[in-house]
Amino acid sequence: MTVEFGRPKRVRLVDIAEKVGVSRRAVSAVLLGTGGSRVTVGEEKAKEIQRVANSMGYQPNLAARQLVGKRSHTFGLLVASAGDPLRSFLIQYLDEEAAAHGNRTLIGNTVIAPDRFDKNVQLFTNSGVDGVLCAVHNWLPGDRTALLNQHPCTVFYEDPGIPNACFVTVDRVDAVRQATDYLIEQGRERIGLALTMKSKKSEKDRLRGFKEAQKSGGQTFSPNFLFYASPKYKDAHAWHDVDTVKWSFPEAVIDDLIERLVVGEGADAIIAHDDYWAATLIKRLRYRGVRVPDDVAVVGYLNHYLADFTDPPLTTIDLDHMTAAKEMVSMLERMIGSEELPADQRQILIKPRLIVRESA
Repeated sequence: MTVEFGRPKRVRLVDIAEKVGVSRRAVSAVLLGTGGSRVTVGEEKAKEIQRVANSMGYQPNLAARQLVGKRSHTFGLLVASAGDPLRSFLIQYLDEEAAAHGNRTLIGNTVIAPDRFDKNVQLFTNSGVDGVLCAVHNWLPGDRTALLNQHPCTVFYEDPGIPNACFVTVDRVDAVRQATDYLIEQGRERIGLALTMKSKKSEKDRLRGFKEAQKSGGQTFSPNFLFYASPKYKDAHAWHDVDTVKWSFPEAVIDDLIERLVVGEGADAIIAHDDYWAATLIKRLRYRGVRVPDDVAVVGYLNHYLADFTDPPLTTIDLDHMTAAKEMVSMLERMIGSEELPADQRQILIKPRLIVRESA
């Protein structure tokens, strides 16, 4: 015998109305708050409508609620992956902060396929979300302009490069300035900086902080102590394997970095692009017999939980994702409340902090 399994039938307002013996408009007034003063329902009848709706498993249509000006109290949360090692804390804090404000999150993973970003934007539209929090890396695909057109109430983590867009980001200039200041104070005289692409604003900000710290610390900047992974390595980031659901990192990037800065220039300290770079750098230096921090100090960038478990534990920059999440949700709530944010309040810069451990 073949058993057919289908999707459960959605309970409609008219179904509840027939069960209670009232009009659909009366049910809508009780469950969706429509009709204003034109539709009145007695207290006892309203309780009966609510009781019957609960017993029938009624779930409100979020998109319909938006059409009548009602909030769904649901945020769309766009992420590269819920397991993204570079944004996992931020994703967690965004979900927690949304809940603290009485909202739930609908998470859309975008790294699975090139078109998933755009499909999730449409899913959010169909689901009637109040607004969107976008935590997808700028170097991953996705039409951010189309996202803003469909969801004007959107807050990004990092500058999407769209005029007047609302975003929260970390102060990268200050991050690398703090790391460089610390290394200079520790007596390091040949400090290297590892970056990705020269053209990226984020990398230019880091370089600026590096130069400012060297100048104030009495050191002379030399481009010989800069390492750019691109264009030789087109993907120098941790990358996601869809089949194995694992994140990997190309060690060849780090081997090249060591050859250029440590072997070639005699660097006694390296500020890595992120904690994955730093953890791999520690491993590959040990393979060559280079001691950390005795011979070369290593500083990361992120303060991922792996920083406590590297050997030695990793000195790194904490990006304060908790504060970033609070600011993003607060900004989104203001936008949903029809508040027109002034230009100087549409971009928020988070101050990072140096976490000193044993690698530097």
